[in-house]
Amino acid sequence: MKKLSLYLFVAVFVMLFAGCNSKMDPNDPQSVRKEIAKQKIAFTPNQFVSYAAAGDIAKMTLFLQAAFEIDQPDNNGNNAVALVVNQGKTDVLKFLFEKGAKANVFNSKGEHVVDNAVVMGHYEVLQVLIDQLKKEEVELVNITSAVIIATKTGNTQALQILGEAGVPLHTRGADGYYPIHLAVKGGHYDAMMYLISKGVDLNSKCNQGYSVLDWAKNEGYSRLISALKKAGAKHTPAYIKEFGR
Repeated sequence: MKKLSLYLFVAVFVMLFAGCNSKMDPNDPQSVRKEIAKQKIAFTPNQFVSYAAAGDIAKMTLFLQAAFEIDQPDNNGNNAVALVVNQGKTDVLKFLFEKGAKANVFNSKGEHVVDNAVVMGHYEVLQVLIDQLKKEEVELVNITSAVIIATKTGNTQALQILGEAGVPLHTRGADGYYPIHLAVKGGHYDAMMYLISKGVDLNSKCNQGYSVLDWAKNEGYSRLISALKKAGAKHTPAYIKEFGR
């Protein structure tokens, strides 16, 4: 009987000691949240996104162990993915995707993150985004706006990444122009040549009814005119009638 009483005493003592010296259980979200509160850290999207901006993997991991919803935006409208895409933080972006973040998101300006990666010239980030979108089974036709941006600005490297990934290269934009029109109008020879190499229709008309050769002639781009004619581009009858060959 005395032995049983001793065991009970020891058991109670251990329980009390453990309670007074409890440690965070990383597999228990409630336990982790208590630890976060103990450290007087705000368990908010603003805080998590700030950790992403700083590349603080340890603090982000702590939040995720506490069952933080990874895609939540901060008060400015940017979630962690949108912010690190803008900053070009490839390693942090990969970490976020490994932890379940989505790539098919928009930033506070309403830009798709793929568009922002093109604008910022973050090519490795762009590739990581496209790879993730494919894993999420997002139709790549949904990011053709990035092709428009790349051709309009003559960003051939981004255009190549998009094209080789299978993003459609001949989709009419909201302004009525195909990417090939924008490349030619801007005088972007390399971007134009890449599109030609991918077999886009050189004789498609913009919303004004003009072909790419019409635009090249109108802008006076002799180098582009020569390459376009060699590739089979033609003037429209309306252009010939109005301006001649």
